[in-house]
Amino acid sequence: MLHEFTISLVHNQVDEIMEKLTLHGYYNLYYEQPIEQFTEENGYGFHERLNTDVDLKIILEESEERPVHVEQARREIASILKVGKEAIHYQFITTQDWQQPFPIIDLQNGWYIKPAHSEEDIQGRVISFEPPRAFGSGLHGTTQDCLRFILREDLRGKKVLDLGAGAGLLSIASALAGAEQIVAVDIEDVESEVLYNAGLNNVENRISVKQGDVLYSGLELDGLFDWILVNIAANEIKELHAFLDSHLVAGGKLLLSGMVEWNYEETLALYIEEDYEVDQISHSDEWVTALLKSKKE
Repeated sequence: MLHEFTISLVHNQVDEIMEKLTLHGYYNLYYEQPIEQFTEENGYGFHERLNTDVDLKIILEESEERPVHVEQARREIASILKVGKEAIHYQFITTQDWQQPFPIIDLQNGWYIKPAHSEEDIQGRVISFEPPRAFGSGLHGTTQDCLRFILREDLRGKKVLDLGAGAGLLSIASALAGAEQIVAVDIEDVESEVLYNAGLNNVENRISVKQGDVLYSGLELDGLFDWILVNIAANEIKELHAFLDSHLVAGGKLLLSGMVEWNYEETLALYIEEDYEVDQISHSDEWVTALLKSKKE
């Protein structure tokens, strides 16, 4: 059983309040960051709105060994924060309410992304997946478009590089499409997530994970790749063009995603000038995904 206590406060006070609560043994704290999204040349930017109100949630979990006395906890939280008890709102929540379910995603091509805990019977081919800490849940249109491109290919015997791998969906899809070896790279430490999700699909032996920035950290990758997958943003895709070209086999393919309607043409033009041709292109709302083929022999 979970008990949720909520207090409203100005966003720029949250860090100080959370520190006070942590010092008194309240560790399960969360709030939704008030983020404002805006368009920019590279796609979308975000900034925090510091002077707006947010709801800070304080979660207490009850067990037989550790009962929760609601009114006592409410008074104590109010005392720590030096506010009246009436400022602390209480709600009892079930575990099911707390763990918002990750949905089954129909990719509209006979494939589904299915959360690991789901027992639903799916009539189709399935990628089993645990909701990630990193980017790459499968909910975003760019991820789904990339998956559709990959899963219609025969990648048997191919070597694939997945840049910005997140929780590993594109790497796993590549393995399910037959790829013999996949190298998943991310600037964050995502190895445990990628290999766990790969294990759910019995392809962990074909995926290796590396952490680093291929442009600035000196991360070295051995050999050339038949396919390279890049789902980030237009500026980064442009910066990567020399690296990608030097790590792709002659006649290899680049799957580029994360571009938007107002910057993809300029981005693809850079690759076309470097002897690539656009094989296929997909538009999902404002997002653009393109499959390019090297014309080098």
